[in-house]
Amino acid sequence: MHHYLDAFGLVYGAFDFGLDAAGRWHWYECNPNGQFAWFPDPVTDRITAALANQLQHPDRDRR
Repeated sequence: MHHYLDAFGLVYGAFDFGLDAAGRWHWYECNPNGQFAWFPDPVTDRITAALANQLQHPDRDRR
């Protein structure tokens, strides 16, 4: 995912994955403006804090 974001010059992307009946993962897409507020507050709060931190300190390594 980091390589994908780097290749497209993105700071954030909401990646959509699926798991099939055999347990194989499939990548569907990356939404550069994906939504996450439907998660419970403890999850949303952590994502919001991480995005704000990245926007305030873009030169820090995000990995």
